[in-house]
Amino acid sequence: MTRRASASSKKDAHGFTLATLEEKLALRSFYSLDPDELSDFNERKDTDLLHHKFGGLEALSHELSTSIRYGLQSSFVENSRGYFGANVSKSRPPKNFFVLVWETIQDPVIILLIAAATVSTIMGLAIPEQRANNGWIEGAAIWVAVFVVVGVGAGNDWQKDRQFQKLHKQRDEINIKVMRDGHQMLVLNTHIVVGDIVLLDTGDKVVADCLVVESFGLVVDESSLTGEAEPIKKDSVHDPWIRSGTQVTEGSGRVLVLAVGEKSEWGKTIRLLDEAGDEQTPLQKTLEVVATAIGKVGAGVAVCCFLALTIKWMIINHGFPLSQINNNGPIQFFLYGITIVVVAVPEGLPLAVTISLAYSMRKMMKDNNFVRVLSACETMGGATAICSDKTGTLTENRMKVVEGWFAGRLVKRTPQLEDVPPSLRSSLVENLVRNNKAYIAEAGSGSMTLTGNRTECALLLLAKKWGVNFQVMRDQLDGRLHRMFGFSSVKKMSSCVILTDNGYKVYNKGAAEWVLDRCVSVYNGDGELVPMTSARRADLLQVVEDMASRGLRCICVAESDLPLHDPARPPDYFDNVDQVDSRLTALAILGIKDPVRPEVPAAVATCQRAGIIVRMVTGDNIHTARHIATECGILYEGDHLCMEGPEFRAMNRRDLIFMLPNIRVLARSSPADKLELVRLLKEQGEVVAVTGDGTNDAPALKESDVGLAMGIAGTEVAKEAADIIILDDNFSSIVKTVLWGRAVFNNIRKFLQFQLTVNFVALVTAFVGAVAGGHEPLNVLQLLWVNIIMDSMGALALATEDPAPELLNDKPHGRDEPLITRCMWKHILVQGLYQLFWMMVCLYALPSMVGRYHIRSPQEFYAQECLNVLQPLSHSNTTEQLHCNWMNSCGLPFGNSSSLSCQLFSSYWQGHGGLVPDNDIQLAICHSANTTCEDYTSFLSSQRWMSSAQEKDEAREAMQSLSFLFNAFIMMQVANEINSRRINDELTIFNGIHHSPIFMSVMVITLGFQALIMCTPFGVFFKVVPLTWTEWLITTAIGFGSIPVSLLTRVASNIIYHRRYRLIPSNMQLVSIQS
Repeated sequence: MTRRASASSKKDAHGFTLATLEEKLALRSFYSLDPDELSDFNERKDTDLLHHKFGGLEALSHELSTSIRYGLQSSFVENSRGYFGANVSKSRPPKNFFVLVWETIQDPVIILLIAAATVSTIMGLAIPEQRANNGWIEGAAIWVAVFVVVGVGAGNDWQKDRQFQKLHKQRDEINIKVMRDGHQMLVLNTHIVVGDIVLLDTGDKVVADCLVVESFGLVVDESSLTGEAEPIKKDSVHDPWIRSGTQVTEGSGRVLVLAVGEKSEWGKTIRLLDEAGDEQTPLQKTLEVVATAIGKVGAGVAVCCFLALTIKWMIINHGFPLSQINNNGPIQFFLYGITIVVVAVPEGLPLAVTISLAYSMRKMMKDNNFVRVLSACETMGGATAICSDKTGTLTENRMKVVEGWFAGRLVKRTPQLEDVPPSLRSSLVENLVRNNKAYIAEAGSGSMTLTGNRTECALLLLAKKWGVNFQVMRDQLDGRLHRMFGFSSVKKMSSCVILTDNGYKVYNKGAAEWVLDRCVSVYNGDGELVPMTSARRADLLQVVEDMASRGLRCICVAESDLPLHDPARPPDYFDNVDQVDSRLTALAILGIKDPVRPEVPAAVATCQRAGIIVRMVTGDNIHTARHIATECGILYEGDHLCMEGPEFRAMNRRDLIFMLPNIRVLARSSPADKLELVRLLKEQGEVVAVTGDGTNDAPALKESDVGLAMGIAGTEVAKEAADIIILDDNFSSIVKTVLWGRAVFNNIRKFLQFQLTVNFVALVTAFVGAVAGGHEPLNVLQLLWVNIIMDSMGALALATEDPAPELLNDKPHGRDEPLITRCMWKHILVQGLYQLFWMMVCLYALPSMVGRYHIRSPQEFYAQECLNVLQPLSHSNTTEQLHCNWMNSCGLPFGNSSSLSCQLFSSYWQGHGGLVPDNDIQLAICHSANTTCEDYTSFLSSQRWMSSAQEKDEAREAMQSLSFLFNAFIMMQVANEINSRRINDELTIFNGIHHSPIFMSVMVITLGFQALIMCTPFGVFFKVVPLTWTEWLITTAIGFGSIPVSLLTRVASNIIYHRRYRLIPSNMQLVSIQS
């Protein structure tokens, strides 16, 4: 019975069809075992119950409709998934957009802005005078701006969360070896089902709860579940229970899957845990410190501006009139101060890092680099040393046996079966097939899929070429495999023990020098067994050296026979691999060719130009390593050293440190050698990246600054220890990680240069405008728009630029290089001064020099407009003329209190022997400080009306020049965003701009919204008036004038640099001068 999805069936997040209740009931007739019953049995780990209730492992497998030998039938997979569940755990859903909005609103600065906007709106509506003058508009506009800022922030977080969720899902997917339909195949861990027979090997991650079927020295690390540091041996008798989430540290075996997904022990544990958030990267932490420091400066400027404006307002209003606090008073000043803080606090800095890292991670996937740890992106950009494996990274990992030595016969071509003496053929073929975990799956089209270690694949392909059916031979082995010892980077060999009719046969293969050292006999040219004398061993080692010097990997194949019963043999003899792999007989030496990847020499040369030293760390013979390293361009100078692991270990630390800069190849190395090399390099201040594929490479991968695991050849232990997984195992992909790492660091510097320039100009202008008098150069809404351009839009534009290839011509930034270089400070200062010059021109020079922007002084306004302004008060013409005379001629507030033109002076005070007391209006008009007269009351009303009208007129007239200033300021920011694409003194600021669609889109959006603000009724909220075409052209020219200024700065810097270069005496070594 095969389950079919009904029309009403639903699918989960992983695309698996969920079984309906009816389908589960129908499957009960297919499975005699209830899922809860199986889950309870698995949870109790009761081995006695396995035998007493289920009748043993074989009977249990039948109840699960599987075979412990041939595995599950493919047609039964859906049945098992529908009945017992899928191997997936419910992941915590990403945060809802509105939750992210709420989190964004919690920002203290946003809260202050909301509070101020609320007060401004309420007072603008509640106070009749304010309501009549539309005093609520500014508060409402700030509400809109807050919504925009919060929406943009939450939108960025929402997009970032979903990007990281996709990447995390990909990170958790791994390939698992299983037996299905009698064949070995690879399936995703999420496709594993109850009843599958999984093949485990050293370094594998266990992805489901299992029962051991067959164990060959299987040792599992359960520390992730139990906390026990000591790995535990597993077998089918004493401890057959293996849990998901654990790692295989030694041996191999076959296991039967009992529980998957949330019914497994790891699934239950994960369900109880809350998913931890992403930890901040070092660059994000550094930028938070920078942002805090800038924020403090901004807060100081904001306080100074608030105090200066409030004091000025109190002087003008002769106190603190509460009715006027929302009429360009303290409420607006408070809003202005808060907005300065909003602009000054560069919350876009950490955002830029996040955007840049998320964007880079997605792009790096296309370059076959899967980033597991976020900080690895930025760290890789500063790498100064790469310790690379040879096989599969520098070479193609497409191995083929091309030479051989067989019992005295040397064959310098691909060996044929006829080249092997007849008496050795059977033993050699059985060794190649049985002492081998590789698998070849053939498709109907004639193509082959190779699974397993590539060296073993090459040996299996040789046997297949000789006409051997390896699957039939392995089936015949069933039940007679006594022990299996996988390859270890420590002992450099692998072996197996086969039970025969006459005793035990030991098959061994491994690194030729190591295996020959354990051989006590060898077959000669006549096929006779002779002792392995020193002379014969030296001859064979010469064969190995000749092959290795041509870049071949040399594998020696050996065997030994042991009696079935030997009283002298200890009981644990077969558990000790050193005893088993002793007293061997050499059968053959095979030379395996693994070509250097065509793109590797160029990639290594690129690293060298980028200031990165590439070292090869390999377990291969030193002659093979030297040949490959020379071919790759790693060994290219006479003082470069090629060293073997034993020699490296024997040297004292002082000598090693002295020789370290020249070491380029470490051959015949152990994992401990690689770890020690990494530690030494880090102690010398190097930023070290290390590649690894084996379980024993995990310590070095963890110790390095960036661990790079191989995606194809790497074990799951190595991948878990790594920061980045190289999906194609190619060294050129590692170079791309360096390029992307530098791009991340460079993009953050671009954004920092852009943002600090805006901060510098905005803060200085705001401070000068508030303290020196005049008008606020940029109002609240305008500053908030600048903040959106500077933070969200700027981060999006500059943090998502693709890397320029010339980045690899720079030296690595290492550990201690400052985030802001001297060259960046130069550009910030030059651009800041250019912008400040035009801001001051617009603020102070335009109104006094250009008639269109002239702002009448209060005295001019009173003299010209007094009668017109007072007309609505319904005074008599005589009264209006009288009040205007007092205001303009009697020092109330303008004119001379002793002037004959002042009617107060000529009509009364001249005859009473004094000046008009302009500091006491009541005395001046009523002739008594204690008596209130009607003229005094009506004059106060006229004076308030006139003062209010003058302020409105001044604001209206200033709006023309301030609109010009605002447009010029935005244009300068747009142009400076282009300047910031290059942070050194390059003249290539436009290079590749057409290949940056996000950057171009941000430019278009910014300019579009600016045009919308300046040319439509939206300008009312921003307190701007439409500009003429001439003004648009001038402000655009002013804005984009910063580009030639930037280019001139760069040209001047280059000229100064080259002059300095020519002044260096010829007998002195030239040292690169960098910013």
